[in-house]
Amino acid sequence: MLSLAGCGAGTEPPRGSQTTGSAKSLTIAISSDEGTLTPFTNQTGYPGNNLVKLIFDTLVIVQGDGVTPLLAKQIQTTDNKVFTMPLRQGVTWHDGKPLTAGDVVFSVEFYKKHMEGDSSIDVRPVESVTANGDTVTLTLKEPDPEFPRRILADMAILPEHLWSSVDKVSEAGTDKAVGTGPYKLTRHDNARGCTLTSNTSYAMGKPKIDTVKVVVIPEESTQFAALRTGEVHMSTRIVPPQQLQALENQPNIGVIKGTEFASTLLAFNTTRAPFDRPEVRRALAKAIDVADLVKTALLGQGTPGNPGFIHAESPVRPDRLPPVHDVEAAKRELDALGAKPGADGVRVLDGRAMSYELLVQSTSTDRLRSAELIRDMLKAVGVAVKVTSLDPDSLDAKVWPDYDVRKGRNYDMSMWGWSAPVMLSTGTIAQLVASDPDDGSLNIVGFEDDETDAIVRTLTSAPSLEARTAAAKQLQARIAEQMPFLTLYYRNGAYAFRKDVYNGWSWQNGSAALNKFSLVDFKL
Repeated sequence: MLSLAGCGAGTEPPRGSQTTGSAKSLTIAISSDEGTLTPFTNQTGYPGNNLVKLIFDTLVIVQGDGVTPLLAKQIQTTDNKVFTMPLRQGVTWHDGKPLTAGDVVFSVEFYKKHMEGDSSIDVRPVESVTANGDTVTLTLKEPDPEFPRRILADMAILPEHLWSSVDKVSEAGTDKAVGTGPYKLTRHDNARGCTLTSNTSYAMGKPKIDTVKVVVIPEESTQFAALRTGEVHMSTRIVPPQQLQALENQPNIGVIKGTEFASTLLAFNTTRAPFDRPEVRRALAKAIDVADLVKTALLGQGTPGNPGFIHAESPVRPDRLPPVHDVEAAKRELDALGAKPGADGVRVLDGRAMSYELLVQSTSTDRLRSAELIRDMLKAVGVAVKVTSLDPDSLDAKVWPDYDVRKGRNYDMSMWGWSAPVMLSTGTIAQLVASDPDDGSLNIVGFEDDETDAIVRTLTSAPSLEARTAAAKQLQARIAEQMPFLTLYYRNGAYAFRKDVYNGWSWQNGSAALNKFSLVDFKL
């Protein structure tokens, strides 16, 4: 029986926490506008979803490698299929109305109808949700041992009295950014940022900061310059490797570090020739030295990618697969495909020159440098690459239009990445490669493979965590064999802040330093 209950004493901070503190005002820099900060309108998983979770609460919260009840006072299950949750008393929405079990029921049903947005919640596994007084019961279609972490810890509870009238969630305004969380959205400007004000009535603890100002600074160099001068007090960008030592040596700046599960990938558009052929994708992958990318683009501040995607320290605990880099094997395999060099040295496959476009985000220094290195590595095996730098919104429109894989894709290859939460459960990892758009909502490469789908079905129907882990190992082996994308690296987590202003940052795998534990003194 799984039984998670809150305790009366203060919750211990996750491992890796800094000395706690408090401040009247804190300014945090982000790289682009994050929309109206509702669970459907944030533009990124990190830092967008992290900011949303300061406004909205979930039933449980990830803490360390487990979960702790938050809005739920306790979570009980005997079979990983029926979850019973009495709610905490005295919780109110930011407009003063009380949280009810009916709000939780409404939220589940609402998410079922609106699987949209960058951080959409897949509640289709829920067969029914009912309320009895202050207790909510969710019954799943099949047992899911990862349900508390994968869904309950991510599903922001919505106020029925405000959201019941919403039809187009993508157009939800700031008037709908009303949660039960520790901070209220009090100002929003899509060009300049927003202001969050402490919720003095927060039922689960006390916010440590009175006012959190979030400012938009797109340029990396400008953002860190503002940190040095004290104009901003925390940057949500990972510290560039070139600047890490200098920042650490500056007296008033601190750097919090931890395992960063966010991934950087080379995505192949598997719906476009020749990337629809796994043998072509494998050959190209073998030409790319991911260890050199870490050494050169990250100055060693990262971990080379697992060919099967899953980070070695992920809770999924994958097998360690050998690297695929082998330039001579890449040449031999391209030769075997009949891809012979033309007069200009570029190979010709099926009558067409192997000359392709590689998209990359203009705002990411390490991805820009990695794209250049990949271009040179592929040139060495006779494949020409044109690197095209795009702003994040323009790149997203080509790779993942409207965050809906049903709308297709328009690219050859692209630098891409998934935020850390994707790495935390087998079910989410499966969404990267499942061919059905409902099951593969993160399948931005358009990958289709019957054997992969069969493994995904085995994984998602497994009743125990052990069985899911075993299936996940099969899945990572299949990803490495089919190579719908090549996992390049995982950057080391390192975030800089002004320790002379606030030194209470706390590390949490999956959400880095910008998380509730950093900004709230919890009493759970």
